[in-house]
Amino acid sequence: MTLELAPTPTATLIEGGVGCGKTAALIARAATLLEDGIAPENMLVLAATPDAARVLAARLIETVGERARAVEVACARDVASGLLASEEGRAFSGRAGHLVTPVELGFILEDMKVSGLKQRRLREMLKFFYRNWTELAGGADDDDSWLIPGEEADTHALLKDVLHFTGGILEPEASAMAVRFLLACPDALTGAQRAHVLVDDYQMHSRASQHLANLLARDSITVAADPTAAAEVFDSYPYSEGIGEFTQANGACERIALNESHICASAARAASRLRASLDASAATTPAASNCATAAASFIALEATDPAAEVASVADAVQTALEAGADPSSIYVLAFHPSWERRVARALEARGIATATPVRGRVAAGDYRDLDRCAAARLLTALALVANAHDALAWRAWCGFDDYLANSAVFADMRAEADEQGKDLGAMLDEVAAAAPAESFPGTGIGRVLDAYRAGRTLIEQVQGLEGDELIGAIASALNLTGESGEHAIQLVRALTAPEPKPAVSAIDTSFGTSVPAPAPDDAQTLITRARNRMSAPVFEATEGCVLIGDSAHLTGRTPTTLVLTGFVNGFFPTRDYFDATVTTPDKQKLVRATDTRRLYTAAGKATQRLIASWFTSTSLVEAETLKLEIARAKLRRGERIAVTTPSIYLTEIDPATEPSIPELPGDSQAPRDAAAATSS
Repeated sequence: MTLELAPTPTATLIEGGVGCGKTAALIARAATLLEDGIAPENMLVLAATPDAARVLAARLIETVGERARAVEVACARDVASGLLASEEGRAFSGRAGHLVTPVELGFILEDMKVSGLKQRRLREMLKFFYRNWTELAGGADDDDSWLIPGEEADTHALLKDVLHFTGGILEPEASAMAVRFLLACPDALTGAQRAHVLVDDYQMHSRASQHLANLLARDSITVAADPTAAAEVFDSYPYSEGIGEFTQANGACERIALNESHICASAARAASRLRASLDASAATTPAASNCATAAASFIALEATDPAAEVASVADAVQTALEAGADPSSIYVLAFHPSWERRVARALEARGIATATPVRGRVAAGDYRDLDRCAAARLLTALALVANAHDALAWRAWCGFDDYLANSAVFADMRAEADEQGKDLGAMLDEVAAAAPAESFPGTGIGRVLDAYRAGRTLIEQVQGLEGDELIGAIASALNLTGESGEHAIQLVRALTAPEPKPAVSAIDTSFGTSVPAPAPDDAQTLITRARNRMSAPVFEATEGCVLIGDSAHLTGRTPTTLVLTGFVNGFFPTRDYFDATVTTPDKQKLVRATDTRRLYTAAGKATQRLIASWFTSTSLVEAETLKLEIARAKLRRGERIAVTTPSIYLTEIDPATEPSIPELPGDSQAPRDAAAATSS
């Protein structure tokens, strides 16, 4: 049965295109409520990403004052995780209450391979499950009537069994599980509800997150939305159709349409053209009509090679700073991770401070090789020290150093646990107690027991330690030495470090309160920081820094200067877009629509100047390494060069720019096939 959206006594929809001031209107609505005497604790504001929540919270404080600090500004995922981590939430779900990290996900996927499905088929089926979870398939009771009996239903049942056995919660199911928890537990719903809920970028939330927001609103809900900007930035599977469901559920919904653009003419023109390419009936943004003004606020930076492009971006940023721009109002949107690092190095070499999102780029790695998964092992051990009953951490810990991550052993153990009604921790305890001291050498269960006993010993060895001392002791116990070991230790220390705080805290100076004592650096605190950084990367220190990141981290920001760097085919769109053997014509349309939405939400953010930069050539080896789309391969002074072209979306940003394949000085024709050129 389809789960209908919960109506709210008072509902307001703020509609408008990118740059029309929807977030400002939402903040004004929140400010009015506070000025009318609403208690800050009785208000909840939801943003699409953790970064957007931080920016929105800061703007609310700037508008209202210190009283706004008591308003909870968060993401729906954070709210859902908090509900599911409560004692009642854990009892309802039968899970441990925290989201699966990228490290742990690798082992869950290994356990899914016992289904016998080919890897590609399994990946596609998991995506199908995830999307249906976010769209609340199965209704309030979470029944499985939406599944086709047989392979599909069996695979879904296996996935649920694995998750229940390990206690993990996958991101796509978090909000849906929280919704069902609140519907099943009226007391929990009453305790969680706020009088007033406000949601920014409603269309970027999943259907489950939208339902969660509406459930939590007791008296009023206000949402700001732009259906064209339904890009995936944090929630899996954003649900633009939810705007229609919102107005249908709330028949007396007040609708506020915003049409005046607050962005620069070039950004407005780009947003208007991109929106029109998605919806021919879309209204044109007023500021987009003046072509001369748009041209004046746009800069195209074409460079001969990547180094020259990065230098030109650094020049543009330096020029903006010398003109008086606030560093944190400049955003460099990099279409490739390595461009983030290159631009950051170039700016820092000129003495310009930069900030990039703190990302926990840690996956399970090659768990068959202990050196190559050193960081994952260190984090897993830290999780065990924090909670010796963490079933998911034990599953990962006992899977390292085996070709199949001991998935067959855990499949047998899971079946036996189902029969006996026990969890993973109880099964490991029972098997370890019954097994001989020398275990079962050469067998899967022997490897698991050896790892389990080693883990128990490690937990006892490091009890009472904190901070760097704890991480060092765990690393020593794991024998993490050499370059790979040192890299793992430094990575984990970075992931578990306290977040930088501003030099002066406004709340401390305003009210004369004493600065709180530093938070303890025990194992639980450290692993919580690491999990947050792995699952929800954010800009942690931005004051006085030029921001460099991707389009997702631009959500919620309105930079004065926006630089689209690395704007070449291969980066955006990716090279697979141009390969008909990988991307069929139908799929190509979907990819183009997704890319266009991403670019629409980003390019329309600039309030004063929009800049696009690209390069026209690089070495053939680098082009292949970066997976660039190669327009032509040429020889230049004996070196094989790949000729590259600006993104196919450049004409949407600047209609006057017609991409062409440049002729390079000293060029001669080389084989067109890149692989042939490389091997010749």
